[in-house]
Amino acid sequence: MPTLSLLALTGCTETPASKSTATAEATTVDCDRIAGNGRTFYESNPTYTDPRDDGEDWSSTPPEEQGLDATILRRGLAKLGNNASLLSALVVRHDRLVAERYYRGGGAQRSNNVHSASKSILQALVHIAVAKDDIRSLDDPVIDYLPEYFANASPDKKKITIRHMLTMRSGLDWTEDSTEGTVEKTSNWVRAILGRDLVSAPGTTYNYSSGNTHVVSAVLQKATRMSTCQFAHQYLLGPMGITAEHWGRDPQGVFSGGYNVYLTPREMAKFGLLYLRDGRWGGRQLVPARTPATTASTRRSTQGSSFATTCCPPSPGPAPDLGAPVP
Repeated sequence: MPTLSLLALTGCTETPASKSTATAEATTVDCDRIAGNGRTFYESNPTYTDPRDDGEDWSSTPPEEQGLDATILRRGLAKLGNNASLLSALVVRHDRLVAERYYRGGGAQRSNNVHSASKSILQALVHIAVAKDDIRSLDDPVIDYLPEYFANASPDKKKITIRHMLTMRSGLDWTEDSTEGTVEKTSNWVRAILGRDLVSAPGTTYNYSSGNTHVVSAVLQKATRMSTCQFAHQYLLGPMGITAEHWGRDPQGVFSGGYNVYLTPREMAKFGLLYLRDGRWGGRQLVPARTPATTASTRRSTQGSSFATTCCPPSPGPAPDLGAPVP
C-alpha cells in the first residue's frame, strides 16, 4: 500500500516570519481514542482524515520568488509520480511552501502512517525529556527505568543505554521486518524485545531495529509518567499545531516507538522545518538546540541535510545524484 511522503526543505530560515512560524497552544488529545488495538506490531496502514484545514498556517509563493525554476520543479514532481509508493511531495524554500503535489488519493488533509520517519519524532521527545530532567542522560542504562525486565539479564545486557537504543547499537538480536512477527505473538512486547539474545557488545555494532525504539518509548513513558502520545502532544506536536490522527499501542499500553504514527504531509513539513530551525518554533525552543547532531553519527545527502540514524534503515546501493545545491 502506498504510504510514502517526500519532503524537500531548502535554504536558510533567516527570513521574515511566515505563517508557518505561528505557535499553537498545546491541545488536549484523547490518546486512548486514537490508539491502536495492540494486535499486530505493524498495522494495515489505513488512511485517516484530519478535520482541520491547516492551509492558513502556510505562506505559499510561486517557486520563482524563492529562486527556483518552476519548469524544472514541475517536471521533477511529475517524474516523482512514477514512484508507486509515493502519496505526496512538498517543497519548502525559505519557510514558504512553493510546491505541493499529491498522488494516488493523497491530500493535504489525508493522514497516513509515516513509519520510521516518526523515529526522529521519538528522538526529539527523548531530548525534551532530558531537558526537563525526566531522563537524566542518554547514557543512562535502560535498566534504571525498566528494572523489571532485567532480573535474569547478563551483566553486558544491563549495560545497554538509551543512547545505544536510539543509535541502533543495543547489540540485541533483531532482523527488521521479521522479528516483529515473533514479538507480536507475546503479551508483553517490551519484555520480548529485551529478552532477545545479546549478539554483540552494546554500543559496538549497528543493527537497525524498531524493537530498540519501542523500548525507548517504554522508557519515556516510565520516566515522564505520561504516555508517549500525551507527552508528544503536550510538549512538541501541540505547540506546532499538529495532532496525530492515529498512534499504535502495544498490549501493555506502550505507544509505538518510531512506527505507526499517522500525520498529514503538511504536518511532516512542519517537523522538518523545526529541525531546520534547530528546534525553535514560534519563538520557543521546543527541542534543545543541536539535537540532530548530538544523538549519533549522521548520514549526509549531497544537499547537506543531516538525518539522524534513528530515522530509517540504510538504502541499498549508492546514493542518487541529486545535482548541484540550489543557491
